[in-house]
Amino acid sequence: MRAAHRAKCVGQLCRQGCQGCAGAWGSLTNRCGRCLALARGCMSTPSTIPITGRKDTPMATRRTLLAVVLICAGAQAQAAEESASYNVAFGGIRAGVIAFRAEEAGGRYTAHGSARASGLLGAIFDAEVDTVAQGAVSANTYRPSVAREVTAGSDNRTQREYRYNGAGVPTVTRTPAKAPSSHAAPASQQAGTVDSTTAAWAILRDRPEALACQLDITIYDGRRRQRIELNQAEATADGMTCTGRYTRVAGFSPKEMAEKTAWPLTMKYVRQPTGILRVEQLSFPTSFGRARITRR
Repeated sequence: MRAAHRAKCVGQLCRQGCQGCAGAWGSLTNRCGRCLALARGCMSTPSTIPITGRKDTPMATRRTLLAVVLICAGAQAQAAEESASYNVAFGGIRAGVIAFRAEEAGGRYTAHGSARASGLLGAIFDAEVDTVAQGAVSANTYRPSVAREVTAGSDNRTQREYRYNGAGVPTVTRTPAKAPSSHAAPASQQAGTVDSTTAAWAILRDRPEALACQLDITIYDGRRRQRIELNQAEATADGMTCTGRYTRVAGFSPKEMAEKTAWPLTMKYVRQPTGILRVEQLSFPTSFGRARITRR
């Protein structure tokens, strides 16, 4: 294979492989691992592109694979990675810990989340929740493509999987299957919503000042439709305070809707040395006292 053809093949396949795997489970490293496999296939399949001249030598093959490694290493270095964990308390009583880990590259994201009960709540409720979501992101607009939530207790395990079509309508599969409640919001009417993992990352992630406190996101958890707005900003000495509201939209019982439909939200950002704003705390009133989600 000529050098020019080889470079074209490697470049195209690495880009296609890394982008094509963006919707599958796995890290950027795994996606670039597929680039290597694709490059090997390219070099071993004469019909892939026109070939004239001499055949590849082992040394040429090694040089090509090295080039792919360098290309993919560069792609990995450009990925924005972030992780954080938060203590959750109600009325001053410790209730649990939530955490997320996410990476963003080329307009795509993968976000992982987890929740663990602790304190008194941990003694009563021993389930653990682990989640993952993938999709497209641009500024404060999020379009998930697939998400999965697993809740595991001492004697049971429940999984929900969300798959979104091109119009952003989710299909939700629950394992084990369970009939929805009579007041559940139909999935077919939830175009433009996001899963809980995507929403949590969108709310708690670091933001440049130009994008901070400009979030309006609607969540569908397989039964309920909820809206979160954080769009009223006030500068502080060390960052910004952002206020907004949480609103129950659909999928709640008549009693829940009659009780209350909206709660105020307050989020505190702290400016980092780089100028990025980081969420220090999110708080809101509840029936059990003020809830506080505070960065650890």
